[in-house]
Amino acid sequence: MASIATFGLSKIEVKKVSAVDTEYKTLGMTYQDSCSLTQNDPEVVEHYAEESESPVVSVARAGKIVLSFSVMDADVDTLVSLLGGSKSETGAWNAPDSAPVVEMSIRVTPKSGMVIEIPRASVVAKISGNFSRSGLFLVAVTATVLKTDGKAKVIATPLAAQN
Repeated sequence: MASIATFGLSKIEVKKVSAVDTEYKTLGMTYQDSCSLTQNDPEVVEHYAEESESPVVSVARAGKIVLSFSVMDADVDTLVSLLGGSKSETGAWNAPDSAPVVEMSIRVTPKSGMVIEIPRASVVAKISGNFSRSGLFLVAVTATVLKTDGKAKVIATPLAAQN
């Protein structure tokens, strides 16, 4: 059996949940060491009988899965798609009065290993600008994997099968 090690990052692409597969696009370059896919610990509920110190029934609920990353070269269109608001006639971003509800499909392509696809995620973003010689204006993105109808919540496909 061949070993698959997934590492590095080639690109992160997004699209509207209802869009066709060819409409994936990148939001910009991903800041170094900012991309991670994590799953919270499962929640376990154990039910005991008075007559026993061992659980009679143990029920587990899987922890939520979260993808986070930061865009380091966000343009106005990226700000509008992630943070809401509008693009003015002069090309400026006008921030919204309230945070939008954003759902996206996301595809993470590594340098090697497994391509990760998330058919439906709730996306929240925030700006994080550090205006110094060592700082950078970033848009931090957090995508929480959501339930899908008839599809897996997360799909991992070997990179070689994508080509």
